[in-house]
Amino acid sequence: MISKYLKEYFKNKRISQTEIEEKTGISQSKINLSLNGKRKLSAEELLKLAIVFDIDLNKLKETMIK
Repeated sequence: MISKYLKEYFKNKRISQTEIEEKTGISQSKINLSLNGKRKLSAEELLKLAIVFDIDLNKLKETMIK
């Protein structure tokens, strides 16, 4: 699941939801809901996260296949 992967990624990199909001413009409430599996990220939001935080899109794709 993408949300679980991203939550773990940000935790391991010690990136806070506040930092995510500051760097992407995605509100902290949307980030929180998304990372906790209560909201799906839009394609645009997901791409923005991947670009800003150098997230490997192939690894994200693998989480969707599982």
